[in-house]
Amino acid sequence: MQHETRKHARLSASRTDRFMQCPGSYRLESLMPYEPAGEAAAIGTAIHELSEIILRNGEVPAGTDPDHVAMAQNYAEFVINLVENPRKMMIEVNLDEGLKSLHPALGGTADAIVVEGEHLHVVDLKTGRVAVDATDNKQLLTYALGAMRQFKAPSSITCTMHIYQPRVGHSKWTVTGQELVEHGRRLQSAAELALSSDAPTNPSPDACRYCKAKTICPSMREKVQETARSDFKPDTTVTPEMLDNAALVTAWADAVQSAAKEQLTSGKSIQGWTMRIGRKTKFWKDEALVMEAFKDMLIAWELKSPSAVLKLGVEVSEDLVGEKVAAPSLVKAKE
Repeated sequence: MQHETRKHARLSASRTDRFMQCPGSYRLESLMPYEPAGEAAAIGTAIHELSEIILRNGEVPAGTDPDHVAMAQNYAEFVINLVENPRKMMIEVNLDEGLKSLHPALGGTADAIVVEGEHLHVVDLKTGRVAVDATDNKQLLTYALGAMRQFKAPSSITCTMHIYQPRVGHSKWTVTGQELVEHGRRLQSAAELALSSDAPTNPSPDACRYCKAKTICPSMREKVQETARSDFKPDTTVTPEMLDNAALVTAWADAVQSAAKEQLTSGKSIQGWTMRIGRKTKFWKDEALVMEAFKDMLIAWELKSPSAVLKLGVEVSEDLVGEKVAAPSLVKAKE
């Protein structure tokens, strides 16, 4: 099955960290309109699908982005070489059965699971550029717990959780089966609380980072207002708490601006605000060809943009120059 068409559990493993920190986030996010996946998520899905094809010895489709293929191949080699003689290697493992035996709203699919005797390896592929740490990673703990329950492994097992990032590197963390059982108890309680009608919200930089409900969360709004009143005063020594609060304020402000842009773009007005069309800029399509074209007048080319060269009165072939338009920006409307 293609990754984008999977039916996800209400409390999927990928959002475990969020609803365990902020139980009310699930209820608030369910009130938000559907948002299609962004470019980064689409690229991640494509690389996951390529990885599965390679690991199952399938044929990579012609015309596939070579960078995506390279990342998928690196990940596939990592999984294949993780254990010298695995007892079992499973790719794209649906763990709904194991997780739903703990709570019916739970579920998730692990990218890879490798069994080495009494040692379980759970692997998660991340395609972003920001390093993700496997240590105490709730998503991976949930995958590991689901595998343990689904395959009826005893609590005497050892489990190593791996995050492999082609752009960044490899992070791993090892726990005991008993620690997974303890995670299960906390996870079950968090799931029950998250689905309750009065689930509390608990804004924090980590919990709110990927939450879609920032603009409608009353606790976040209250926290931002409280922070603005108390933290940002002259001659105050900056503390770690202030920096955490500043990160929360920034996340809220970014979410509000993003929602405003979407609202204005869809034709709904916001009094006093409008969208300004993005600025057009020119760029060199191929710098090597440009250097060849300007080899007799390098002073015109060196460190100069196409627009700057054109202002010098130098004739430039249209084949060398591309044009792009910046994203529209949110601005105050002129009265």
